[in-house]
Amino acid sequence: MRENFGFSFNDGDTVKELREIRNPKKAIVGTPWYQVLSNPKYSNLFNYIGVFVSERYKIIEDGSIDHEEGDHVIYPEEVQRTRAEQSDLVMVLLNLAYIPDTVIGEIEDFKPNWSQRFKEEMNKYYNR
Repeated sequence: MRENFGFSFNDGDTVKELREIRNPKKAIVGTPWYQVLSNPKYSNLFNYIGVFVSERYKIIEDGSIDHEEGDHVIYPEEVQRTRAEQSDLVMVLLNLAYIPDTVIGEIEDFKPNWSQRFKEEMNKYYNR
């Protein structure tokens, strides 16, 4: 590519490192994919709380004020959804390569309720 078109997919430092690298002690084998967030270490580093955690909206802190009624904290559906969006954004960004460009182009911001707009754009994409 460099000879014919003047560019390369990898820079020289990367090529040099790849030539000198040895096989890791714990290589990932036997699986066609690796989900970064399935590793608790990375999940914690990204502050990701998965959908499998029941009532995760109680754990996720987004800076909004909790609604209290008497001795109980009330989590309206909108609060539950927007708090979940904070954690779900991690999953979306880690899988950005699999999301159609036309969908990404329509999401101009990640303000509250971005997940609804995202879902609508994905539905439009699949209905074409």
